[in-house]
Amino acid sequence: MVFDGGSSLGEGNPANAGATSIDTDVATALDPSAYEDRFSNVVDITDDPYNADPSGEEPIGDALSMAWEDDTLIVFPQGEYKMNQGFRRTGWRDVGLIGQNAVIRHGEVEAIHGHTVDEGEYRGGTMLFRLGTFNSPHEGELVFGGFIFDWSRENSGMRGLYAIINDRAEIRNIAFAGLHDLGSHGNMRVATSSPDAFARVSSVDMSGGGMHYGDTINTRETTDYAGDTNEEGLGQSWSTTGIVGHTDMQGTTLFENCICGPWPDNGMYVQGGGRQIIRNCIASNSGTANFRFNSTDEWDPIPELDENENGELTRDGTYPTSTVENSIAIVDRQPSGTYESGRSIWHYSGEGLIRDCEIVISHEDDAGGPGGNFAIGARSGVTESTIENCQITLQAPADAFYSGTSAPVTLRNVDIVAEGWDAGSAPTDVMDGQTPTLEDVTLNGSS
Repeated sequence: MVFDGGSSLGEGNPANAGATSIDTDVATALDPSAYEDRFSNVVDITDDPYNADPSGEEPIGDALSMAWEDDTLIVFPQGEYKMNQGFRRTGWRDVGLIGQNAVIRHGEVEAIHGHTVDEGEYRGGTMLFRLGTFNSPHEGELVFGGFIFDWSRENSGMRGLYAIINDRAEIRNIAFAGLHDLGSHGNMRVATSSPDAFARVSSVDMSGGGMHYGDTINTRETTDYAGDTNEEGLGQSWSTTGIVGHTDMQGTTLFENCICGPWPDNGMYVQGGGRQIIRNCIASNSGTANFRFNSTDEWDPIPELDENENGELTRDGTYPTSTVENSIAIVDRQPSGTYESGRSIWHYSGEGLIRDCEIVISHEDDAGGPGGNFAIGARSGVTESTIENCQITLQAPADAFYSGTSAPVTLRNVDIVAEGWDAGSAPTDVMDGQTPTLEDVTLNGSS
C-alpha cells in the first residue's frame, strides 16, 4: 500500500458530519529540526551502524536496540519498516522516536491467542512499542510520532504504543491505516505516573476502528457481564479499545484532535487516575462508550495548562477537573460483534465537566436506562458533574441523559432536538435515572 504522507482516513467516518470546528486533517510527519535542540544526539536509523531497512523487507529490531540511548532523537526517514517482535524499554530518559511519514507494520500473523502471536513471522506479545512501566516509567522527555501504522493487510492490528510517562510526553501526528482485525490490544495506551507529569496526545487518526475478537482469527475467550462465555464467543472484547488510560495514572493527560472510529469496547477510554482532558476530538459507534472518563485528585497544576495571568499555578483555571470539550460523538449503528448499546459520553466517576459538545444518536436500541443508548451519562461513582453548552440531536428514540448517581449533576444551556419521533414535550421526557438540575435546557425549543 502506498501512503501519501497525510491522513484523510477520517473523511469516511460518519463522525465527521457537521465537524466544522474540528480539524480532521492529521499529518503523519514530524520535522527533526523542530526537536533536535532538545536532545544531545540525533541519529538516522537507516544510517550506519544501525542500517534499518526502509523497504520493509528486513525487521528493524536490532537497529532499534542499537539506536535507543538516553538523550537521543531517533529519526525514521520516509519508508516502510517491519517489526517481527515488540520493542520494550523501561526507565530510560529523554528519548525521541519520530518519523517522516514512516510506515510501521508488523510481520505476518498466522495464529494468535489473546495478546500473544503463536505462529507467523511476528512472534510474541502484541505491543509494538512498549515504553515504560509504573515501576520503571520513562523519565524526562518522550517525543513519539510521525508514523503510519499499517493495518491495511488482513490479520493486522496491535497496540502501536504503550507509554508510561513520569515527566513530559509529546505524542502526535500518527495514523492507524485500515481496520484493526486481530482482536487483541487496541491502538494506544498512554498514562502519566506522577501528579506533576503531563502527556499530550495530539492529531491521531484511528477512524478505521477495530473488530471484535469473535470475528477475527484470535482464539481468545472473554466473559460477559454475568461471567458467562456463550457458544458464539460474544463476551465483551476487553481491551480492544482505541485509546486507553490506566487505573494507576496520576497527573494530566490531554487528548486533542483525535479521530476515533468504531471499536468493540470503548473508543477513547481515557479514564484512570488524575485529570483527563479530551478536546477537539471526534468519535463514533464504539461498543461501550465513545468517550469515557473520570477524575481523581492525584494531579498538580502544570505550566502548560494552569498558569494564571499572574504567572501562578492554580487548580481553578480552565481545566479544574477532567473535561470533555468541543468534541463530537455519533451513534448511528450497533457495533459489530457486541451486545452493548452505544453511549456517546460517559462520565464514570469523580468530578467532571462536559462542555461545548455535539452528540447525534440515530440508532434505536431495545434496551433502556443504563443499558440503552444515551447521549450523556453519569455513573454511580460520580461525585459532581456539569454539562453545559451542548447540542444533542436524537434522530431515533434514545435518552439524551442518564444519571445513575444521586450526587450533584447540572445541565446548563443544553439544546435537545428530537427528529422523526414523539419524544414528549419536556426535557425530562428524554432523561432516565436520577433527575439532574436543569438550567436553560430545552427539548425542541421548549423547557
